[in-house]
Amino acid sequence: MADSDNSTTLPSVTQERGDRRDVSEADLAAGADPALVLLAEWWRTQHVSRVLCRLQQRLERRVLDAAYPKAMDEKVNYSIAYHAEIEAATAALALQDRLLDTPARSLPGIVAKLEMIVGADREIDDLTDFPWPHIASVVRDLKAIVGSVPIDRPAKAVVRADISSHWRGATKLVSALERDGVERLC
Repeated sequence: MADSDNSTTLPSVTQERGDRRDVSEADLAAGADPALVLLAEWWRTQHVSRVLCRLQQRLERRVLDAAYPKAMDEKVNYSIAYHAEIEAATAALALQDRLLDTPARSLPGIVAKLEMIVGADREIDDLTDFPWPHIASVVRDLKAIVGSVPIDRPAKAVVRADISSHWRGATKLVSALERDGVERLC
């Protein structure tokens, strides 16, 4: 995602925003399907990663457009954004890894797991190749039977807090790299 030419983000897999709602900790305690909770976490993390990707792309453009002295300042911000995006993408991958050990306790939970599988691969492979059109067909069929997966867009405050957390971690990393005389990785 760090390369602007290869980081085009795509909309959510098969969900419509109006059909979503948050699955809270209270829902989980009340017996909500763990797969639905995992999908909500993953979707939020994917959203944060896409926001950081767009920020990194804007900062990359500023670095390229800036005069030399200003470019050095812009490059520090770009480097932080680059590493924050990597942190967020890594968090999304960690949630995808949890999918194997997260049970679905309902048909919507199964749809949620399939949404993550298809959504994780949307930015990588050709969606016209087997098995992606077939899996998308199964997801459509399941959603016609059980309805849409109930996931809402995360609250702005939550997204900002996640971005801030990744930004702080990336700032520490970039500072440590500069302090140790290590050239930035971007």
